Amino acid sequence: MKIIYTRGNRTETLASISTLRKILGRFVRHRVFYEVSSRNKRGHEFFSTKNTFVVGSIEVVNRDYLTITIFDAHNSTHSIEILNPSAMRIYDETMGKGFAVSFLSESPGEVESRCYLRDEGDESDGLKDASELEKITLPQLFEYLEEIAHVQGTT
Repeated sequence: MKIIYTRGNRTETLASISTLRKILGRFVRHRVFYEVSSRNKRGHEFFSTKNTFVVGSIEVVNRDYLTITIFDAHNSTHSIEILNPSAMRIYDETMGKGFAVSFLSESPGEVESRCYLRDEGDESDGLKDASELEKITLPQLFEYLEEIAHVQGTT
C-alpha cells in the first residue's frame, strides 16, 4: 500500500502494519466524519454514504489481504471495513485543523472505491487540551522516531 502525504506531495510505501496502526490510532476515542463512495474513474459516482461516529477501536489485519475495521464506540452493530486498499492519502497540511485520511481501492473495470475519515475532535467535544504529541504532524512524528531509532542503534 502506498502512503501519499498531501504536505510536500510525498509518496512512500507502508513500512509496517504497526505504523498503520499508529497512524489510525489517532482516531480512537475521537468523533470522526466519514464518507464511503464508489465511482467510475471518469467521475460517474455509483454511491456515497456519509455519517459521523465516535471510534471505539480499530483492527488492522493482514492475512491474504489487508483489512482495516473501524468500530463505532456507541453502536456495536456499526463499523466500517476497508478491504485491500491500494493507497492511503494523509491530509495533514494544516495545523489545528482536523487530521484526515482516505483509503483508495481499485477493482477491475475502472471502478474506484474511497473511504475518507476526518477527525472531528475528542469524544468529550474538545474539553481536554491536546497533548504535545497530538499537535505535531505525521512527517514530524516519523522524523522523531527515526532520530530515536538512530540514537538507540549507536549506543
